[in-house]
Amino acid sequence: MSKYRASKTAAGQGLRWFFFRPPRRHGEVDHDREVSFLELFYDLVYVVIIGQAAHHLATHVSWTGLRDFVVVFGLIWLAWFNGTFWHEVHGREDGRSRTNIFIQMGLIALLAVYTGHATDTDGPAFATVYIVLFAWYTYQWWAVHRIDDPVYRGITSRYLAGMLATIAAMGISIAVPDHARIAIWAGIVAAWALGGFAAVATTKVTGFRESLTSSMVERFGLFTIVVLGEVVIGVVQGLGEVEDRTALTVTVAMLGLAVGMGLWWNYFDALGRRVPSASAVRLATWTYIHLPLTTSIAAAGAAMVSLVEHAEDSR
Repeated sequence: MSKYRASKTAAGQGLRWFFFRPPRRHGEVDHDREVSFLELFYDLVYVVIIGQAAHHLATHVSWTGLRDFVVVFGLIWLAWFNGTFWHEVHGREDGRSRTNIFIQMGLIALLAVYTGHATDTDGPAFATVYIVLFAWYTYQWWAVHRIDDPVYRGITSRYLAGMLATIAAMGISIAVPDHARIAIWAGIVAAWALGGFAAVATTKVTGFRESLTSSMVERFGLFTIVVLGEVVIGVVQGLGEVEDRTALTVTVAMLGLAVGMGLWWNYFDALGRRVPSASAVRLATWTYIHLPLTTSIAAAGAAMVSLVEHAEDSR
């Protein structure tokens, strides 16, 4: 009986350790870590939400539509970056990290439902779900902050303040007209991009810049592939919606696909295969250049639909 109790106790302790083990602290960087199947699964949900945003742009090809897309995509990128960076720096291969990821995926899937009309009728619902998502991110960062090395607590304190400010701004955006809501959202994206760049470029904390590992570089590459997929989708959708597929239409479609291939070629030759320099400014530039870069690629994919559809139109 004593052996049974000991076995049961060990099993219980193992289960608690699997689900309640604290996250890795700053400085506990795993430079040999490889991207897991869990992370690949996580990125799939972004295929859906980015597709929703791109579809809206494809049906609203105008300066206003482009503005709306840039803002909404920026919010999506911030969500991806927060979830990805936390898991890279603090996650483990355990039940707690899996649960964190699955909760995020559920919220992002729900966010995708409102993404297509986020800048008009579904704006308040989109903002509400975004608040819940960032509240969860805030909890995750707080869980690190409370056990972190005092050297890093200044950084995590400022990060938590930024998370709470984002939640507050999104809350305000729920109660204002559409044009004001978009302006608030644009301010959030700009504040994160500029503030994040400044924080990385000026930090003096030893070891902080080493958090960007080869596996994180791979995650950025995988996200870039996700948005490159929008180019393929745009070409296929555009060609599929044309009733009379002439040689010109097919040629334009193939040229559009070639553009996507060229983007892949240049990205993975120039950025996607190397860990950036430990120089603060170079690291900040490498990280945050991905926001306008992936935004542009996704927008190009959405534009492919109209480009192919109207290939035969007279000029």
